[in-house]
Amino acid sequence: MKKEFWNINTQQIKNIASIVNRIDINRYLLESKERFQRFYLENQPRKKDEVRELIKRALTNEKESRTDLLSFAKSFSDLQSKKINPKTGKPLAKSTISKFRLLHEHLSEFKNYCGKPLDFDNIDLDFYYNFLAYLKEKYQYSPNTLGKYIQALKTLMNEATAQDLTDSKGYKSSHFKRISVDAENIYLTDLEVRTILAVDLSSKPHLERSRDIFMVGCYTGLRYQDIISLNRGSISGNYINTIQAKTGDRVTIPILPQVLRILEKYDYKFKSNTKINMQLKEVCKIAKIDQVVRQKSYVKGVLVDQEFKKYELVSSHAARRSFATNSYQKGIPTATIMKITGHRTEKSFYKYIKLDNKEHADILLKAWQSESI
Repeated sequence: MKKEFWNINTQQIKNIASIVNRIDINRYLLESKERFQRFYLENQPRKKDEVRELIKRALTNEKESRTDLLSFAKSFSDLQSKKINPKTGKPLAKSTISKFRLLHEHLSEFKNYCGKPLDFDNIDLDFYYNFLAYLKEKYQYSPNTLGKYIQALKTLMNEATAQDLTDSKGYKSSHFKRISVDAENIYLTDLEVRTILAVDLSSKPHLERSRDIFMVGCYTGLRYQDIISLNRGSISGNYINTIQAKTGDRVTIPILPQVLRILEKYDYKFKSNTKINMQLKEVCKIAKIDQVVRQKSYVKGVLVDQEFKKYELVSSHAARRSFATNSYQKGIPTATIMKITGHRTEKSFYKYIKLDNKEHADILLKAWQSESI
């Protein structure tokens, strides 16, 4: 292998077309790296009692017992922080790392709650229903959050099966499935977006920065993480060219004048802000985005119908929903919007279209009136 073919940063072969088997080689290198990382994590220095037990087994030729579920869940969780997303070449998202860490904690708690052993063979339908009931009762999780942990558990079990740690089939039952319900989320209309953009926040620069980042999302459809990753290198002429952190997909987005002004204002650099969602609620309150919204939400695990002021429901992700919904209302083809937002299926895209019955009827009426004219 010639030196110029090797990427020292990614520790993989460069994307050079003449190397016909580069994809297979890079995949092998990535898998090998993960195996070595897993071996290291599972064999890190142990406590005195564990070392004593290992010595005892070595002297008596006693084999170490196979890896149990909780030990594997812990090592698998630790491994996530060291993994690289093969599509982006970047570390896994913090939310993914946190999901597996919390799964391990929940499994440990559940074992103590039940007062009996918990291992791979126990992951069957009885476990499924009891584990869901436990999480719902203790944490009042919504169905989608419960589903997130079930999906993480299935991923964990698939990996354990691939490593020949178990041949349990209970988790593969069609009833052992991820719970998922359509969430009720708000979007901001074009008028509301313009109203928020027009608010004078010069005396409150911390709110102004959060508002401006949010506006970039409303006019580009980019996720928050992708917005704060923008720099001058992301701009080519009148377009933003960037790779989405979540999916690894490359997107090209035209720069509207509103977005260009904001990018220049901050010299094409945005800082991360852990308080942005709280600050956006304050911004929208100042902008009087206070329409009363009725929404079903989960309170202590129970679905209830509640009233909110619209600004109370605004978060950074509302920008992406607003972009998708407002573009859809303008009659922009779905395929075009999906190319901008990076959605791969219409099913996932339509979850972002937050129109009520009247708004859908208005789109139809507008189309009919245009045709008659």
